[in-house]
Amino acid sequence: MCPQLSSYDVILDAAQAVVLEVGAAHMTLDAVATKASISKGGLLYHFPTKQALLKALLKRRIQHLEEARKRRCSELKVEPTREIKAYVLSSLARGRKDRPVGAALLAAIAHDPKLLGPVRDEYQKRLAELIPAELRFERALIVALAADGLRLLELLSVSPLSVKQRSRLVEELFRLADEAIR
Repeated sequence: MCPQLSSYDVILDAAQAVVLEVGAAHMTLDAVATKASISKGGLLYHFPTKQALLKALLKRRIQHLEEARKRRCSELKVEPTREIKAYVLSSLARGRKDRPVGAALLAAIAHDPKLLGPVRDEYQKRLAELIPAELRFERALIVALAADGLRLLELLSVSPLSVKQRSRLVEELFRLADEAIR
């Protein structure tokens, strides 16, 4: 038996579908309400503005990324570099089906930079967790930023790397992480 989704999640799923169909700039609350099969009043109860809905989509995306990182972390042996390696693996593990969602949210942020607030706050918090005192901050940060850069290139579908090159790059990032131990 499938657990029933909350109306909040149904709305977010509908909003994501609308964003994928028409883009974040063209998403309307009416279209989301229709897609979610709820009244506009029901939608407005949870999300009074389009910006609030987009922020919730971003927050959910960040939450999913964090859950993926924690799962990866639990699979790795306990060592000072475990968090940063889990970050690399989870950042680069997303499949092609995630790219359109990420690209659409990136477009939403480009259209409305105020949406960056929660992303910025979460990224700062995440860096503090990823880089423990046992690691040299700058070296570990290079690893995280390289993973972020590759993720962005893949999100935009402009990565020049073959599968083999990408795999070797991940191995190199792990090597650099190991070298970051004080």
